[in-house]
Amino acid sequence: MGTVWRPALRCDSAFRDYIDSLNEVTSLDRNQIMRAMMFVAAHSEDFKFVISEYKKDGVTTLPDPTWQPWEDEYWLNQIYQKKTDVTDQNLDINEVSIEKGEGGVTKVVVSSLF
Repeated sequence: MGTVWRPALRCDSAFRDYIDSLNEVTSLDRNQIMRAMMFVAAHSEDFKFVISEYKKDGVTTLPDPTWQPWEDEYWLNQIYQKKTDVTDQNLDINEVSIEKGEGGVTKVVVSSLF
């Protein structure tokens, strides 16, 4: 189980205004919105491209996130206890469905053959 990390974010007010506007039009709180941004960025090719420009000398690859794209509980909750230790390379996905969750949050449900 993880611990709660409380970073102090210093950035232009445009980011604050954007997060505030998302907060006004969704059922998500500001923390969930910021966690969702980090969650999605880790699997985003655009994010990886931008970060790659700032790799230190000798670094060939960026670290992979420890979560999978369908593990929404990571960003929906402050602390998430991973249910299994299966990586996507070993997972034989049988079915993916999208459900409207509680509070209007979209939930991706993945089932495997195992």
